[in-house]
Amino acid sequence: MKKQLKASDSPPLIFPVSAGIYSGSFKSDSLSAYEQLIFLYRNLCDRKVEASAIHSYGIHTALNGDMNESLNLFSEALAINSTLKNNADVIKNHQSMMRIHAFMGDYFNAVKLGNTLVDLSLRSQNNVSLADTYLLLSQIFTSQNNFKDAENLVMRKALPLLYYKLNDKIGAIKCYDQLAFNYKSQKRFSEAKWFYIQSNLLARKIGHSESIVNSLINLAHVKMAIGDWQLALNDIQEAEQLSVKNQYKFQLIEIKKDLFELYGKLGNLNASNLALLQFKQLEQEYLGSVQ
Repeated sequence: MKKQLKASDSPPLIFPVSAGIYSGSFKSDSLSAYEQLIFLYRNLCDRKVEASAIHSYGIHTALNGDMNESLNLFSEALAINSTLKNNADVIKNHQSMMRIHAFMGDYFNAVKLGNTLVDLSLRSQNNVSLADTYLLLSQIFTSQNNFKDAENLVMRKALPLLYYKLNDKIGAIKCYDQLAFNYKSQKRFSEAKWFYIQSNLLARKIGHSESIVNSLINLAHVKMAIGDWQLALNDIQEAEQLSVKNQYKFQLIEIKKDLFELYGKLGNLNASNLALLQFKQLEQEYLGSVQ
């Protein structure tokens, strides 16, 4: 969810850099800068930028762990944008609220917001938002074991829209991954493997390294689920090489954990213990970097 939220963040392009206003950083220790910015733009009667600043504050509040307060901030931004008839930002506010409700497990409100988003996206002919909403709804339906509806949303709605109409190959990869996850959740491992392979092939075709790594990890997890330990190890080792080359630290944490299990299953205890040590070290470094 963090990546999705950060991608939806859109603070004003120009912030004042005067005494006591905006230090140039939006880390957790400087969140008060947002409150000062909101106050400034409210006094300047720039309601559009005020709403944008409130939305950005909501993003960082969510990333800081206060989901209820983030929802309050998104609602406040939504009220302003609705009054201004700023449809693009109304959609953005709804998207962030939908993701927060889904993250909190409040699927009723998440689906309700999703249905509203579908209507808003269709009316404004925003196909990007429409496809994103279909994918998120599919994820929610999968988590509710509503596998058929989840599958239909991707196969009949999101994938044709992204692959053919928008020519969005990264979006298509997300569709393949979602379909694979749906089938994996049902223990339909052959179908899950097939869609992760499609994801991998498309990622290689467009040269998108992070998607290649993610598909290799997912493929390995399917093979681990059916006991194909050596084949899973081959995928994880390739994912490890690409992650080291591209400095994908988050993926490396998961990879080292998988290597610990895989080497253990294959009887290589020295390699397994080394992978466990590396996993713990990387995990601590990552947790320290996001404090």
